[in-house]
Amino acid sequence: MLFKNNLNCHFIIASPRSGTTWLSKMLNAHPNTLCVERRLFGDYADFVKDQNQIHPRLRVTLDKYVNSLLLHHGLSSQNKTSLTKALINTIIKEERNISGKAIVVDKITPYLNTSNTVLNQINTYFPKSKLIFLVRDGRDVLTSGVFHWFNKQHQDVKLNNFEKQRRALYLENGKELERFFQDKEIKQWANEWLQPLQIIESAKKQHDVKIIHYEALLEKPEIVLAECFKFLKVKLNQEILNKCVTSASFKNMSQGREKGQAKHNAHIRKGIAGDWKNYFIEQDGKLFHDIAGEMLLKFGYEKNNNWFERLR
Repeated sequence: MLFKNNLNCHFIIASPRSGTTWLSKMLNAHPNTLCVERRLFGDYADFVKDQNQIHPRLRVTLDKYVNSLLLHHGLSSQNKTSLTKALINTIIKEERNISGKAIVVDKITPYLNTSNTVLNQINTYFPKSKLIFLVRDGRDVLTSGVFHWFNKQHQDVKLNNFEKQRRALYLENGKELERFFQDKEIKQWANEWLQPLQIIESAKKQHDVKIIHYEALLEKPEIVLAECFKFLKVKLNQEILNKCVTSASFKNMSQGREKGQAKHNAHIRKGIAGDWKNYFIEQDGKLFHDIAGEMLLKFGYEKNNNWFERLR
C-alpha cells in the first residue's frame, strides 16, 4: 500500500559538498515548500566528532535504525517494511503539521557505497516522487570535502604526520606543502561524487528526473531555482523568487563574507566554482580521472581524457 501522504514528497540527490544546503535554504524560503534532511535511507551508521566538541554524535539512517528495532523487539525482517512505512508516515505528518507546508523535499547525500540502496528504498517507499540531481564538478567536491574534514572527524580518526602538517598550514599558517591531497582522499571523494551520478539513468526508469548544475545555480540562481519550482509544480511569482534567492545568498549564509572569502571552520566555505585548480597537481588529476573521468566528460566539466596533463 502506498503512503497516503507521499504524493508531494520529493528528493534532491547529490554527492556531499555539492551545494544541497544552499539549495535547501532557497526552497525553504517558499511559503509552501519544506526542504528537510531526514536521512531515511542508506543502511548506514557511524560516529562523527565535530570540531570543538567533546563527545561524538551518531549519524544513522532510519532503515538502519529500524533493523535495530526489529532485533530488540524480536520481530522478523518481514515486519521491516510496515514498520518503516509507519515511521515515515508519522515523520511526514509532523513535518506538515509543524511547517504548515504541503510540499516536502528531502535532500539526500548518499554515504559512500549506499547510492543504489538509497534509490531502491525511494523506489519502494516513494515510487511517484520527483528527483532533482544536483551536480557539481567532482574536483571541487573533493577540495571542499577535504577542507570539511578539518572541522568534522570520525570518532576514531588519527592524523598522520602529513595531515598534521597540512592542518597547520591551512589553519595556523604553517609551512607550505608540495602536495595538498593524499591518494586515499582522492579515491574516496572521487567515488563519493561518482556513485550518486551512476544511479541517474536507473532513476529515470521510474521517476521524473531533473538535473541541475551547481555552477549554473551560481551564475543564474533565479533561472535555475524557478526551473526547480516548476518541476515540483510549486506556484511561484517574482516576489517569492527574489525572497528565496536573497535568503540563501552566500553573504547571508556565511554571516557577511563575500564569495571566494574562505573561513576554515565554516560549513559554507567559499561559494565559488573552480577552486580545485588551486590545489590539484597532475598526479591528483590523473588519479581522479582514472576513477571518475567518464563523468567529468559526460557532464561537461572536461572535453578530453588528458585534461590533467595541463596541471604539470
